[in-house]
Amino acid sequence: MQITYLGHACILVRTATTSLLMDPWLVDPAYCNSWFHYPPLEVRLEDVTPVDYVWCSHDHPDHFDRKTLAKLPRTQKCLIADFTSRELERKFRREGFQDLRVLPFGEPVKLADDMTVTQLRSDLVWEDSAIIVQSGGVTLFNMNDCKLGDELLKEVGERWRPDIVFVPFSGAIHFPTCYAYTHEQRATLTAPRRKKHLDGFVHRCKLLRAKRAVPFAGNFALLAQDQLWMNEVSQNNINTPDQAIAALCQGAPEIEGIQMNPGDVWVPESGLSRRRPAPDFTKKQEHLQVLSQDWAKELGNLRAAEVPARASLAEDLRRYFMRIAVAHPELCSRIGAKIVIVAEGRYGGSWVLDFHDRKLVVSEWRPGDPWNFKMKLPATVLQSVLDDRVCWDEVAISFRVAFEENPEFFNRDFWVMLYNNTKPFLTEFLANPSPKFA
Repeated sequence: MQITYLGHACILVRTATTSLLMDPWLVDPAYCNSWFHYPPLEVRLEDVTPVDYVWCSHDHPDHFDRKTLAKLPRTQKCLIADFTSRELERKFRREGFQDLRVLPFGEPVKLADDMTVTQLRSDLVWEDSAIIVQSGGVTLFNMNDCKLGDELLKEVGERWRPDIVFVPFSGAIHFPTCYAYTHEQRATLTAPRRKKHLDGFVHRCKLLRAKRAVPFAGNFALLAQDQLWMNEVSQNNINTPDQAIAALCQGAPEIEGIQMNPGDVWVPESGLSRRRPAPDFTKKQEHLQVLSQDWAKELGNLRAAEVPARASLAEDLRRYFMRIAVAHPELCSRIGAKIVIVAEGRYGGSWVLDFHDRKLVVSEWRPGDPWNFKMKLPATVLQSVLDDRVCWDEVAISFRVAFEENPEFFNRDFWVMLYNNTKPFLTEFLANPSPKFA
């Protein structure tokens, strides 16, 4: 087994007879023209294709990237999870892929004589998956973003005894970076969250009984001039891989920590081969300033070329949310809040979504009107959501949206609705909001 780390959550596994490309995001930027690889990419998709199989853990653009997938032949064999909503399958088919193999959860599937894979599903309601790859007596466990509970991780460790694990070590959530806090308040909120991620990395590696562990799926950078401040250590939940390795060395010295960067290769016989020397993460901020200048013109062109909002934006928004409310009136009662959406730019405006008593009322919002939660975003981005070109999670994690609370607001039902508003998914969630999956 040869494992090449291409960047972020993208891994290529090659055996003597087959190849598996996992979570291919190899074109910058992602997330509404916001996310860039850090460290920067070293290997292009063209350098490693053709491959036998492509697997995407879930439909977030840093795992399912349409620009990367567009470079693959439409005959590409793709592996997808058996999710309730079928959203991932729908998105693959919308991109023109037809050779799709839906994998069951928890069951080994033989892809070739020397490669077997087993998918695991998140313990939470979110549609996400992890994968175990076995070949020639070597076992790789790829957790990506999948939230697996301690019991399931322990079972993986006891049953598969993985030789190498790829485990998340950082956070990409928009809270509290995009919220109306002061610099000092964000610093106070993010410090324990970053530590929790590092502690979680070590804890998961121990439960997995890993021989070797690679921190991954946590590095990215925001290079737009108006977002550069969000990369400051005290203003986000982002750790660096060297911090995860240091935490592992202290908390689980029996596990070998391997810090892999784009283009690095690991094989069981000789270990790690670096494409280039590891970066000095203490100089990350200075490096991002340079990268931001390098990308400034192209990034400006990309954002200027975003599909504009239409004059029908207000009606599109009303129709979008009313469809959800009519299909799931009980969700309106469970949300029970006034959500304000402010769209900036041509055809923008301010609207309030009043969820209450099994119904939704959508109307214009004016300063002074009551509200519980407010989100402000470009009208172009809102139109893309309403047109099903991007999902709400993509918008939130793009960091191109600003949030306000009145007072502190967290409503799981509201965020689940934004996460996936298909009828099958919400029906499953409303019937059992805290499922346990194998």
